[in-house]
Amino acid sequence: MVVHVRTAPVEVTSCQTPPIHSSCRCTRPAALPYRRLLVAGEVPLAAAVTAVLAAWQVLVGRGEMSEQTLSRFGQLLRRFEAFAAVRGAPLLADVDAAIAAQFIDAHGRTRHRHVAPASLSTRHLRRSVLRMYFATARRLALTDTDPTRDIDLPARLCGATRPLDEAEAVELRRAAQFTERPTRHAAAAALALAGGFSGEIGHIGPRDLDLTSARVWMHSSTKTQPRWCPLDAWAAQVLTARAHHILTTPPPDEPSHPLRLAVSSRNGTDEQIQARVCVALRDVLKRIGLGADPAVRPASITAYAGWETFNATGRIEAAARHLGMTSLDSTAALIGYQWRAETTHTTGLDGGGPYAR
Repeated sequence: MVVHVRTAPVEVTSCQTPPIHSSCRCTRPAALPYRRLLVAGEVPLAAAVTAVLAAWQVLVGRGEMSEQTLSRFGQLLRRFEAFAAVRGAPLLADVDAAIAAQFIDAHGRTRHRHVAPASLSTRHLRRSVLRMYFATARRLALTDTDPTRDIDLPARLCGATRPLDEAEAVELRRAAQFTERPTRHAAAAALALAGGFSGEIGHIGPRDLDLTSARVWMHSSTKTQPRWCPLDAWAAQVLTARAHHILTTPPPDEPSHPLRLAVSSRNGTDEQIQARVCVALRDVLKRIGLGADPAVRPASITAYAGWETFNATGRIEAAARHLGMTSLDSTAALIGYQWRAETTHTTGLDGGGPYAR
């Protein structure tokens, strides 16, 4: 793909991830496309969006982003591109904090085609996608700035755990990837994104994986029921690699201890094992810049899994079963679903859809 700028053509290449021929393979996936630009300040915004979407397509190939998410994010970025162009910002370097904030706060249309303010969760999603866009653009050497960095929004939930949003979940998968060997951090993130809580994740071992059916058995905790949780392609790949690693390299000093995917095999109380899981998950959250958000905790990752199920089915009981929770009210509170409040369905700059978080 050749992208033309004002002074010279700039080549943006993409990389192909080789197919995985064995579940035993434990190498790091190919990096995002990268090519330094000599005239980065003159890159058209449209070309930058195209390059970023090509990089995100690589994430789809690696299972870190779904095709549906790429489609939604792509629609939002194309609307952002058009929004910026009519405000005199045809180049990537022209986009400043004011334009980004105007897009984040822009009104949309309800299902009755009435213009209405964007919901708070929609504004947060727009900001998350734009932040992910500029982070990818920096890795592609298209820019060295992020105009969304200092844009503050009200908290989505006050004094409670909030679920990650789609963009944050994608970034979490990318940040959790291992380098030389499959790590406990990656396994913990995969199990949390599958719907496991910190009190369950530390007890999951290779024996609990059913890779043929792409699922993992959660043994339950004091607050959850035992259940099967589905694994997406990324989680299945990560957990397959981790299981192979620990089965082929048992700890020499503790050969009789149970093998666990997300924590070391050394003994400990349930509280100590849970604490190790929380440390691993917090480390990954810090890597994507969420360490300072008081509403983001390890349970935020699990809550995202419940929200995905609710969003796909429209049924809070389906989310409760996925998470092993016996209270529908508790499930709704965890995933940020305000079922007692009237929700607003907006369309427009973000492609529409209900967001009641």
